[in-house]
Amino acid sequence: MPRDPCAAGVLRLPCIGQMRAAPAAIAAVLLAVVAACASEPDSVLQTDLPQVPGLTPRDSSGIRQQGDRVVAGQFAYKGPVIDLRQLADQTMSRFQLAGWELASTTINTNTAVLVYRKDTRTARVEIIRNGVQPKMSTAVLQVQSAEVKPAVPAAPAPAEPTAPAAPPVSG
Repeated sequence: MPRDPCAAGVLRLPCIGQMRAAPAAIAAVLLAVVAACASEPDSVLQTDLPQVPGLTPRDSSGIRQQGDRVVAGQFAYKGPVIDLRQLADQTMSRFQLAGWELASTTINTNTAVLVYRKDTRTARVEIIRNGVQPKMSTAVLQVQSAEVKPAVPAAPAPAEPTAPAAPPVSG
């Protein structure tokens, strides 16, 4: 009669019954990790400024925040843009859900420019589809506020007028 290696403890390997549950658990953990790594946050810096959907944030500069609002900054994205019109529609939807009002839109063969307004801020999204390599497309999101002026070097203060020197007094 053959011996059951699991019952006898001869082998220290998981048995068939134990191994059936393991792949499901491993798959669930891997799926959670991949989903967490693959998804970008829906907003920039956890504010009311949406990310460009489907593209990966690559660079940012000139960021200024006031409370939970981004009031200035430029954000660069890279990624696949197969259908420019579809990505523009997804971007418009995301901004609308965040309370931004579409001020203007221009969509050509390989470029979409979307301009939004909210309170004192203007956001401009430019999506450029790389016609040769659509997976290497780019987008730039620029935000500015009427409240926040760009940092400009201060002009030198005008010289204060001085009174002419009094003639020497002789005595």
